[in-house]
Amino acid sequence: MNFHLKTTFRNLRKKPVYSFITFFGFTFGITAGLLIYLWVFNELNFDKFHMDYNRIYRVLTLSKQGNEIVKSAGCYRPVPATLKNDYPQIEYATYLSYSSEDSPLQTDEGSEKIEARPLWVNNDFFSIFNGFTFIEGEAFDAIQNPSGIILSETVALKLFGNKPALGKTIISDKYTKEVYTVTGVVRIPKNSHIDFGYLLTESNRTVASLSNHWSDKGFVHVYIKLREDAKIDDTFLSQVSNHISRYSNKTDKLLFQPLADIHLHSDYETGIFDKNISSNKYVLIFSGLAILIILMASFNFSVLSVARASERSTEIGIKKVNGAGRFHIISQFMGESIIQTFAATMVALVLIGLFLPWFSQISGRELQFVLSVKLIVNLLLITLTTGIVAGIYPSLFLSSLNPTGIFRGGSITGSRTGFIRLLVSVQFFIAICFIIATFVFIKQINYIRSKDLGLNHDNIVVVPTGLWYSNSNFKNELKKNPNVLNVSASAYAPVNFGWKSTLAIDHQGTTDSLNVSILWVDEDFAKTYQLEIAKGQFLQMDYSAYWKEWEKARTGKLEQKEYTVSIPVVINETAEKMLGFTDPIGQRIGEKVIVGVVKDFHFRPLHHPIGPVILLNDPQNIMTANIKIAPQNRAETLQFIRDVYQKYRDERGFSYTYFDDLMNEEYKEELHLKNITTAFSILAILISVLGILGMTVFSIDRKIKEIGIRKVNGARTSEIMTMLNKDFVKWVAISFVIATPIAWYAMHKWLENFAYKTNLSWWIFALAGLLALGIALLTVSWQSWRAATRNPVEALRYE
Repeated sequence: MNFHLKTTFRNLRKKPVYSFITFFGFTFGITAGLLIYLWVFNELNFDKFHMDYNRIYRVLTLSKQGNEIVKSAGCYRPVPATLKNDYPQIEYATYLSYSSEDSPLQTDEGSEKIEARPLWVNNDFFSIFNGFTFIEGEAFDAIQNPSGIILSETVALKLFGNKPALGKTIISDKYTKEVYTVTGVVRIPKNSHIDFGYLLTESNRTVASLSNHWSDKGFVHVYIKLREDAKIDDTFLSQVSNHISRYSNKTDKLLFQPLADIHLHSDYETGIFDKNISSNKYVLIFSGLAILIILMASFNFSVLSVARASERSTEIGIKKVNGAGRFHIISQFMGESIIQTFAATMVALVLIGLFLPWFSQISGRELQFVLSVKLIVNLLLITLTTGIVAGIYPSLFLSSLNPTGIFRGGSITGSRTGFIRLLVSVQFFIAICFIIATFVFIKQINYIRSKDLGLNHDNIVVVPTGLWYSNSNFKNELKKNPNVLNVSASAYAPVNFGWKSTLAIDHQGTTDSLNVSILWVDEDFAKTYQLEIAKGQFLQMDYSAYWKEWEKARTGKLEQKEYTVSIPVVINETAEKMLGFTDPIGQRIGEKVIVGVVKDFHFRPLHHPIGPVILLNDPQNIMTANIKIAPQNRAETLQFIRDVYQKYRDERGFSYTYFDDLMNEEYKEELHLKNITTAFSILAILISVLGILGMTVFSIDRKIKEIGIRKVNGARTSEIMTMLNKDFVKWVAISFVIATPIAWYAMHKWLENFAYKTNLSWWIFALAGLLALGIALLTVSWQSWRAATRNPVEALRYE
């Protein structure tokens, strides 16, 4: 080992330029690989901080909606208690009942109000999710107090700063004044799919009163924890499948999803409540990126080691003449490779400390680098594997050299030229794929941002209000400001409306059903978002008539009589086509009467096609203001909106978001993928440059005498440079030809995630090829020019 260390460092000192290329190629490759390893490790360990996470499952439902069978995370509040009672395999069961909007919180000392999202749970919650650690209070005591409230660490810091929160009084006066005592503060890890501002348990009478309601499925998630000796098998699934129908008139079937699978393997729409839901495909993509980058760095070492074979051939010949066997030569060069890899890893660890905050930012994850036994073992395996892959070919090649051939003179690397060129070509193949992928990601993101969504979302400020019945006065006062161009109220901004309903339709003597999205909006929604009316008119609300209709419907249900109720609604063109009405205006859909048709617009991300939608007004579901403002004087306009808001909603804190920011949030995974691929494309190009630099040196070394003879015979510098460059142009062209169909297929598959996508334009591939060729020519031309301008006497001195 000591001998290998001495030999390695002696060779590093002899050729500092090539040592720099191989060492820093290793360093950058390993740094990139370790950064992605940390990202992948984080993704694969979501929700695994809970003890016995492998015994925890989310309860899913299968329900029939029209002609569709829909899988959903939505469930019912009574399900945990009934499951736990009926099946001894289940040790604990809880529900998470979410709110559709935030609630205001304030200390009894009159601190500034903040908005936080409440979560209602039963008393088994912390027996299942024990990874939410208490930094103040204890779980058992925290859930017993009828007036108790359990805060997340984030909310506690906003309310109390660094002061203790336990035992303090908090007031929430969203609709009625509620007074709570802080019984605990919990820390929610970043790699959790569950998030909340504060918890209320069934010790609270309001929460307990709703625990037996078979309603609000869209707002409730259910989880169970099995006993140690239990498992979910076919027998259990067959027993529990029809569980809901035994207790209610619901026909939903039950399924179970392991907790650890929720983050990456959810093949259903998770809705607005789950946090940080991603896909396993990104883990595979990023793992592939890491392997390719490390392979490129390893190929560099191989290329440069073989390129320098002529310089070390005498050393190898002398060792063989003095009795060194092939195994000794292999172990020497493998040792040099592994030693350099381990040294590069040490430097990479320092670089990770520098680059980790930046990488966390572009990847959208808060990554941490904590040395653990598992990480150290994996780090050693990665380093050792990289060293072996990099050193295996040079070791086998150099150990195979014959001493007779070495001392006779001539090129000793000629027979290996093709393989070395192949390694460089593979590097450029990888680099071209990276470049193409980056261009496609950028083009698709730009397409998303510039696509006409069928609505105008420029300069729209989205403000959660929860005003419900008081929206009109709030809107009218906002419109007094000339910089407020329009105001509309709706359930949410039309960024990702996921609420659906199944409607029974009487059509041509038969009854059909249609699964539609429901958008609760007011009469100004079309004007604010500039929706185009195709037929009829938009909602013209007469609220006195509206409430009379709802009262008729309520009375009919109570008296078990049929009343003809007419609630005005507007549909989109897709719904019109699916309904099949020749003239939809005036047609009925149950209690609803169609008064207008709007041209199709996107109310969900572009991953989804435009589906049928019904727009109707229901004041109880309208809790968001969409405010279109002038582009000038934004700060003054936002302050005006804040002042008006506090006049009408002083019990709540003010917050706002621009529509465009909400839309960008829907594409955050794609944005992160684009950022990472762009960074790695640059790194791949850099490593490719180092590889082609080594190949250039190798090629020129083989042709140094030929160059000298040509110079003596009058060859011009340009002719010599052309001779040296054309070979590399050919290999880059081959790399491009191979990379193009493979990259096209990969990008085509990725774009299938979008219902609306950009075209794979020919210029993307042409530009990637030209960029790779330009970089290769610049690198080669520099070395070619040095060789072409060299004094031929130096090359022919000993001939």
